[in-house]
Amino acid sequence: TSRFWAVLIGIDDYQSSPLRGAVSDALLMKDYLTKELQMPDTRIECLLSSGPEAKLRNAIFPSRRNIIRKLLSLATNTEIDYGDNIIIFFSGHGTSYSFPEDPQYNVHGIPNAKGSRHLPFPIEALCPADRGELDDRRIPIPDISDREMNAILHQISRTKGHRITVILDCCHSGGATR
Repeated sequence: TSRFWAVLIGIDDYQSSPLRGAVSDALLMKDYLTKELQMPDTRIECLLSSGPEAKLRNAIFPSRRNIIRKLLSLATNTEIDYGDNIIIFFSGHGTSYSFPEDPQYNVHGIPNAKGSRHLPFPIEALCPADRGELDDRRIPIPDISDREMNAILHQISRTKGHRITVILDCCHSGGATR
């Protein structure tokens, strides 16, 4: 029989535009998984932004680095068997970017009103709690793009199978896992 594993991410504390309810949504998901699906607490990892709930539950801070590391660890965790069910839940800000066409890509752009060209598919992204902060090299920390999520999910599915459910409670989540 397959087992369930989960990574739950809830972020309320953004510097520029804080949310209310994302952390509590992640905790409600945890309650559902433990009570309704009877998933052991030991198979649920929580990354929660600062606040009393996060401190009480020894949650990991949902920085870009921590989110990516935790998701990639699903692929290498020897306790997770091939075919086990994996749930990834994200509640926080999402965003979308269009960007100028780059000549290195062989994609036909669509002209916008100003005459410049943009790629037809924008980048959609999940916003970590430390987005925009400066890293050690004084470079702003980027969001986690849909392309990065796709690569991470592909890596997990190669080693653990295709029973991966991703639940995104954020704006611009439509293509975040393509």
